[in-house]
Amino acid sequence: MKAGEEHSSEFVQLLTEHQRNLFTYIHSLLLNKEDVEEVLQETNLVLWRESSNFEIGTNFRAWACTVALNQVRAFIKRRKRHPVLFEEETISAIARRQEENSAHLDRRADALAGCVTKLSKRKRVILDQRYGQGQTVEEMAQEYGLTPAGVYKMLSRIRTALHLCVNQSLSVKS
Repeated sequence: MKAGEEHSSEFVQLLTEHQRNLFTYIHSLLLNKEDVEEVLQETNLVLWRESSNFEIGTNFRAWACTVALNQVRAFIKRRKRHPVLFEEETISAIARRQEENSAHLDRRADALAGCVTKLSKRKRVILDQRYGQGQTVEEMAQEYGLTPAGVYKMLSRIRTALHLCVNQSLSVKS
C-alpha cells in the first residue's frame, strides 16, 4: 500500500470511529437534529477535503471538533433569517466546556482500559460476555449456574472494583 493510500485508509477509519463524538459535539451546540445532521455532513466534507493536512497520530478528535465548531458558526451565520439559539460567546463557552469534558472522558477511558487489564481473566470474560457480546443476564445465569440476581451481583462487584480502580488511577495522575 502506498503512503498516500495508507494515510487515506487510516483517515477514513478515524473519521468513522469519531462520527458519534462529532454528532454529540455538534448537538451540544445546535438543538435541532436536522441542523445537527446537516452540519455533521458539512463537517465531514471539510475534514475529507483537509485530510492531507491532518497528521496521523495526533489528536483527531480535537482537530475534528475545531472544524465542527467552525462549521456550526458558519451554519448560524447562513441561517440569520432564523432566530439564533445561542450567541457567539455562548457557543464558544459551550465548545470550551465540551473540550474539557472530552479530555476528562479520554483520561477516564484510558484509566478504565488499564483497570480492565488488571482484572482476572474470568472477570474480563464475564465483562466481555455481558457488554461486548451482549449476552443477557438470563443466558449468563444459565451458563454459570446462578440466578439472574447472582449474575447482577457479580457484575455489580466487577463494576464497583473498576469504579474504585479508575478513581484511584485518576487521583494518582492528578
